[in-house]
Amino acid sequence: MSNGSVISEEMRSLIGMETGQMVHEVDKTMLRQVAEAVDDPDPRWHEEAPPGFLMTLAVSGVGAPPAQLFPLTRVVDGGGDWEFYLPVKMGDVITCTTRLAELYEREGKAGKLLFIVTEATVVNQHGQPVAKGRATVINY
Repeated sequence: MSNGSVISEEMRSLIGMETGQMVHEVDKTMLRQVAEAVDDPDPRWHEEAPPGFLMTLAVSGVGAPPAQLFPLTRVVDGGGDWEFYLPVKMGDVITCTTRLAELYEREGKAGKLLFIVTEATVVNQHGQPVAKGRATVINY
């Protein structure tokens, strides 16, 4: 750490690094469970995944930033944004890859705030982009 920064050179060197990859074959059971979880009886979700399906995959552990990016003791969700390009259908094989996109800090009432931004890219079995998302975690 330099000049009181919580971001070390080692941490900076991780920017751009892939933090995880997960491959899922979308099946009937997965779609049914998501539809039940969001309490949506629309029969469309028996053949196609609702957009929230991809977000649940992204937060299920794939792409968690490395532990050394959390030098402070507390963590809170800082939000995220998603863009959806193609529907995910039963039988699709989707690959979600995440990478560390950005690190920055600010001063807050509780002291230093470290913002850790990851990007997720989701493609189908044909290599076509399905969705893209950015998520921010705040360590303080």
